[in-house]
Amino acid sequence: MKIDLTGKTALVTGGGRGIGREIVLALAHAGAQMAVHCNRSREEALELVDSICAAGGRAEVFQADLLQAGQVEKMFDSVKEKMGSLDILVNNAGRTGETLLASMSLGEWDQVMDINLKAAFLCCRLAVPMMLLKRAGKIINISSVLAVVGRSGMTNYSAAKGGLTAFTRSAAVELAKRNIQVNAVLPGVVETSMSKRVIKRSSKELLMRIPAQRFGLTADVAPLVVFLASDKSDYITGQSFCVDGGLSIS
Repeated sequence: MKIDLTGKTALVTGGGRGIGREIVLALAHAGAQMAVHCNRSREEALELVDSICAAGGRAEVFQADLLQAGQVEKMFDSVKEKMGSLDILVNNAGRTGETLLASMSLGEWDQVMDINLKAAFLCCRLAVPMMLLKRAGKIINISSVLAVVGRSGMTNYSAAKGGLTAFTRSAAVELAKRNIQVNAVLPGVVETSMSKRVIKRSSKELLMRIPAQRFGLTADVAPLVVFLASDKSDYITGQSFCVDGGLSIS
């Protein structure tokens, strides 16, 4: 099944590295013009944009702290000015914060909740009016298998990703009649710089829980996002798709 996103504009938050980078490349390969958000990873984002442009695509870097509402507003204004419109939003930016519940500080709770949940809300709030003008749009929220599977030391992360998954369902109901589909992708243990420490410390234990007997790759996640961003998924909304090698059902 060939997916053609020519003429579509996609914004991927946290698009400079990890899963976000792979999603950016996959959407660009399908023909979308890319708005690549970054905060601290500007050099990686610029390198990524250069590679897309060198291959004949179109891409721009947009830098913003997603926890600052004013900066998010400026980013969306810039996307509208430079790219013309917005058809696809991928809320990918996130962070973990492994701390046992009894010793977790309020700051450690808030940091993880804010970047994984509040940032997605701020972006959706601004993306939806742009999509309403076209009476069409796709929002894909990158959640986590920890939204449905518990793990010690990850109560803040699980709560944030569980909230994002619930947010996805309600947003889907609200926006369906406007032809805007909202879905969530829940990666399992995927090999990225963010998961490196967890994999190094607990690889044997984790692999025993994954029926596929391997960790995920960023390339395992991106194709599903491309599908959900396309018109092939127009009758799918409010759903959560685990890409986890079977971890969530083991």
